[in-house]
Amino acid sequence: MLSSSSGSHSVIQQIGDRRRAQRTRLGVSVTITVAGKLVDALGADLSFGGIRVVASAPAQIGDEVSLVFFLDGDIVSARGVVRWSAATQRGLATFGVLFTAIEEDGANIVATFCRSSVS
Repeated sequence: MLSSSSGSHSVIQQIGDRRRAQRTRLGVSVTITVAGKLVDALGADLSFGGIRVVASAPAQIGDEVSLVFFLDGDIVSARGVVRWSAATQRGLATFGVLFTAIEEDGANIVATFCRSSVS
């Protein structure tokens, strides 16, 4: 990782500079389908537009994925595209998914969850 004293930014800091929405911390199990394979993951943060996960297997930028997770007992089923991907220090993968479609009332569930965690 680049040192902050050198004036450079880490990859995560650079990604943070591009975020359009406030992130809500999350700690929920997420099942993702990447390249036709089911991958278990943990949702690390969530916004109206996407989710960051830590997963047992990597995804590539541009991969189309489907996700299923629960928020306050309600199921959210969505599709998205991987916008960035990196390895963690513990050998796992972390990546950000931009939602492209959320089924049924999922968008309202995500919006309500994000609003309630900010207030």
